[in-house]
Amino acid sequence: MDTFWGLSGTAWTALYTVLTALLLLTAWVAAGIAWGQWRASRDAVKDARKAQAEANRPYVLVTAEPSAASRRLFDLSIRNIGKRPALDLSVRLDPPPVRAEEVDGHEFAKMKMLTEPIVMLAPDQEMRAFWDSHVERHGVVRPTSHQVHLTYKDSSGATYEETSVIDLDAMQGSMHTEVKTLHDVGKSLDEIKKVLKGAALLSRNGSVDVQAVTESYEAHKHRLAMEGHTRLRANLESLQGWREKRPEIISDLEDRIARLEANHPFLIEGTGDASLTPRWSTKWRRLATRLRALASRQRQ
Repeated sequence: MDTFWGLSGTAWTALYTVLTALLLLTAWVAAGIAWGQWRASRDAVKDARKAQAEANRPYVLVTAEPSAASRRLFDLSIRNIGKRPALDLSVRLDPPPVRAEEVDGHEFAKMKMLTEPIVMLAPDQEMRAFWDSHVERHGVVRPTSHQVHLTYKDSSGATYEETSVIDLDAMQGSMHTEVKTLHDVGKSLDEIKKVLKGAALLSRNGSVDVQAVTESYEAHKHRLAMEGHTRLRANLESLQGWREKRPEIISDLEDRIARLEANHPFLIEGTGDASLTPRWSTKWRRLATRLRALASRQRQ
């Protein structure tokens, strides 16, 4: 039998068959890998397009938000947080919202933005309306959970239908800090306005009484010294009955009187200048007389 490189024709045929099978297997593996890569690339492109569409679409939120006036009040907020305008926006709340105290002709559920489509809500635009007060709703049976149904379009004609829930009791039991805002400034200014409006001085024919005393600098110093001296002596006389119980207080008053008389010799009896004695000091003398009488009755 003829051989080639030590192999017979039958052996070479068998070898060719094995090599052909290996080549086919390699081709299938390569085809599978290529198909997997193509599928992954297709999914990546699809996800990228979906993410781009999500990023560039309108996205409308309907929530209950604290009022800027006070956290005791809350508003209904319809806001577009997307990148494109929302067209023909329809908002429906189930069950219909009801205030604790409705005003005839202005029922909350009959607002136009809840009963008719909104033509357009631009990106970052918000429509807000006062809803109710937590204080007024306390103890009043009103719906606290509302199913929100939204339907709107974008500028390309794509339609979006979404649902969400507004839970008014979601923050029940929580605490918050009171933050002063421009609203509080406005309220304070209104109160000041009311006060000033009622002031007689600022009225058209208003008037004001002013009591003034004019005196020289020397008379001013004498008056202050005499009033202080009279006040200290009145306190001392009124506390004479406490000399044994609170000697430190009596001693402190006597020291203060002595220092005042040393700095102002005219305070010593008989050396005062009558021309510098202001008429005001009579009230201190009257006060001292009353205190002496009171101290006398206490000693008795």
